[in-house]
Amino acid sequence: MNLLKINNLKKTFGGNVLFDNLSLEINPTDKVALIGRNGVGKSTLVKILLNEITPDSGEIFIYRQARIGYLSQDIIKSLENTMFEECASVFKELVDLEKRLHQLTKEMETDHSEAMLKRYTHSENEFQIKGGYEYLTTIDMLLTRFGFTKDDYDRQIKTFSGGERTRVAFAKLLMTKPDLLILDEPTNHMDIEIIEWLEEYLKRYSGAVLVITHDKYFINKVVNKIYEIDQERLETYYGNYDEYEVEKVKRYELLMKRFLKQKKQIAHLQSFVDRFRYNSKRASIAQDRVKKINRIKKIEKPTNSASHVKIAFKTKRPTDVYILEVEDLSIGYDKPLLEHINFKMRGYEKLGIIGGNGTGKTTLIKTIMGKIKALKGKCNFYKEMKIGYFDQNQMALDDSLTVMQTIHNIYPYKTIFEVRSDIAKVLFVGEDADKSVSILSGGEKVRLSILLLMLEEPELLILDEPTNHLDIDTKNIVEDVFEAYEGPIIFISHDRYFINKVATKIISIKGHLSVFDGNYTQYVEETKREIEIKKQASPKLNKQIVENPEKIIKKLEKEIDNLDMDLVKLKEDLFLEEVYMDRELYQEKSQKIKTIESQIEAHYGEIENLSD
Repeated sequence: MNLLKINNLKKTFGGNVLFDNLSLEINPTDKVALIGRNGVGKSTLVKILLNEITPDSGEIFIYRQARIGYLSQDIIKSLENTMFEECASVFKELVDLEKRLHQLTKEMETDHSEAMLKRYTHSENEFQIKGGYEYLTTIDMLLTRFGFTKDDYDRQIKTFSGGERTRVAFAKLLMTKPDLLILDEPTNHMDIEIIEWLEEYLKRYSGAVLVITHDKYFINKVVNKIYEIDQERLETYYGNYDEYEVEKVKRYELLMKRFLKQKKQIAHLQSFVDRFRYNSKRASIAQDRVKKINRIKKIEKPTNSASHVKIAFKTKRPTDVYILEVEDLSIGYDKPLLEHINFKMRGYEKLGIIGGNGTGKTTLIKTIMGKIKALKGKCNFYKEMKIGYFDQNQMALDDSLTVMQTIHNIYPYKTIFEVRSDIAKVLFVGEDADKSVSILSGGEKVRLSILLLMLEEPELLILDEPTNHLDIDTKNIVEDVFEAYEGPIIFISHDRYFINKVATKIISIKGHLSVFDGNYTQYVEETKREIEIKKQASPKLNKQIVENPEKIIKKLEKEIDNLDMDLVKLKEDLFLEEVYMDRELYQEKSQKIKTIESQIEAHYGEIENLSD
């Protein structure tokens, strides 16, 4: 069954075709990624689905008016509302039912009729079936996962930053549980921890998900089908991003073989025509060959959209000696953001700095660069180094200049030919050289900034979010350039694919700073292993220090018996009128049941360890 089906959709803007003959389908549990370079029409397609834009032609079928949820700031009803009021508005029906139950409870104090009891029983059953006893837990869970605390509940939406409002809107959207969830760049404004939770949530989501994203790591974790808009057409790939890349290469190679075979066939026919077109005896045969050529459905020459930059940084031979030492460093402004920072860096290492927003990542690299004074401690380079800095906002670019002028103004001794050769290395060719910086896309500005870095011939690169807001093709370029760079790099990124490909050492900031040798995948595996060791270490340690394990086991078994009795009593209480009529009391006892069940499970685990 198709939840959504599109047939032969076409859309043009200003005479330019965005896409044509576009067809796709989404089933009720599909997890789909829509990818393609910036400007190919991904967001336009979503707006068509939301009835915000009308297509030129084509058909869209949505199964039985299935509910579609789209992440946008419009989800927020009023900036004057508190965060809790905004989220509670999703459950307005349940809130109204809850008020009706409270009203019926008061009426039952004086009206003991059977009719009144039936009204209450009917309303209470409806409330329970529709999730009335769980909706507050859902609000708490989602807001907590998106990084909010109870202190934020009574804050008005207008007091939150843009990124925080996006997270509130996201949490609220998930509370609505639409049949089709449409997400446009969902990992923007999100810390890695939130993204990793979101990936697991979406994998288990009961409905369908359509996501527009350039986050390859996210696609790998969540998606089972990929639609790519490329050269006005849509191609379908099954699997995650890694599988898409393999399949895309296979299709390109197969299509190129078919194209070359057809080209050879046409050339052979044309050769016959050219030889005998004016030969009276064979003119009719030559004419047949012409008709045959015209009947052939021409295969367009396949193009590999992933162009590659021809760029290489000139660096000195990488060294394994230490180039930087950070010792007992405290960083911040009026007060410390981070204290007791200690690490060393060798001349070949690529340090990826990860952590939540506001944890001090940018402050750390600015302190290393000397732009901010350290509050305490040392941050010393063993020798003077020429630093190349990549700013995610490309602040060094002058919008009033063209691409050609940007380079020539800094390097006036270069000839026009040399400048054109330089900018061609980052795919600015022909008329692109005269483009104004002000009209460059985000990806084009990044390519120009990379060229400026290369021409500086730095000894150390410092990068601040180098892949932000880039499409996948441009990300591939950035990844390849910095992976191939042989010198040392310090970089900040939330892009786990980029971190994994480039970093040789991870600096993680979570309240304190920790250092790990390896890439991101190895870091994640090691973190999980350490958590598992800590879980297991305490019971095993107890086993080593106790002199009489049998005595401890008997004590634990007695505690389990007592907890079991408490559990039975609490479960019976849930059926008491004074409990199920009082929502807060009902939730309190339900939470106690969960706590006791966890305690019992933990005790059994301790007994198992002591029995080994």
